[in-house]
Amino acid sequence: MLLSSFTALSASLLYLFATLFIWRKIRWVDRLDGTFQRHRILFLVSIATLLHLFSLSQTLWQGHFAFSLSNAISMIALLASLILLYLSLKTACETLGIFVFPMATLTALLPIGFQATVELPVALGSHILISIAAYSMLGIATAQAILYSIQEQRFRKKQLSNLMRALPPLQEMEQLMLKLVVIGFVLLSFALLSGAFFVEDLFAQHLVHKTFFAILSWLVYGWFLIGHYRSGWRGQKAVRYIVWAYALLIISFIGTELILHVLYD
Repeated sequence: MLLSSFTALSASLLYLFATLFIWRKIRWVDRLDGTFQRHRILFLVSIATLLHLFSLSQTLWQGHFAFSLSNAISMIALLASLILLYLSLKTACETLGIFVFPMATLTALLPIGFQATVELPVALGSHILISIAAYSMLGIATAQAILYSIQEQRFRKKQLSNLMRALPPLQEMEQLMLKLVVIGFVLLSFALLSGAFFVEDLFAQHLVHKTFFAILSWLVYGWFLIGHYRSGWRGQKAVRYIVWAYALLIISFIGTELILHVLYD
């Protein structure tokens, strides 16, 4: 337990340092060596994610899946950080960490402070891992969409701030956003399909809220992707669909947990 706490705290601090370096890179975009700053950020995040993974594994796996809301939120942040790290190795998109790494800074510590867990079988635990991967991927897509929206609006008005100039070009931002949505949509589809095997009674298991909003989110994502590939939906219209769809997904996951605690505790 002591080792797990130490690694979680170390991961949190490294995420914080990475966030500060990203902010410094944004603020002094014209004065600093961008390549050197990028390598330093990626190095810090690489170590942070390894420590975060080790710490979370100690609380998540105890001979069985030990699930809790704090574990789930921490895992979402971890997977989001890993996905962003992988993408940053191919494209200079580490600036997106200004959204992801502050969340990871806080959530890396959650499993230590809130240790109440529920024992789950491996099959159900695997379904939850797929679901969390979908949340993480679509979360990064949403952050990407918000930044893309701001960048496009500022570009039209010729009011590019340091943050906007530190981001990749608009075309690359849009392409990355769409790739993330497609991958996230596939993962969400698998999560919904696999979840069907564990549903016996939606009302008795208190899954109506979660299922309704998850399916609604899936439909919005699906409708957007059809519209994009058939009618060329893009730009601000695409951003609105992506943000609204993820908002429904958040309600499905966190909102449902809060509702259940209020109504059934």
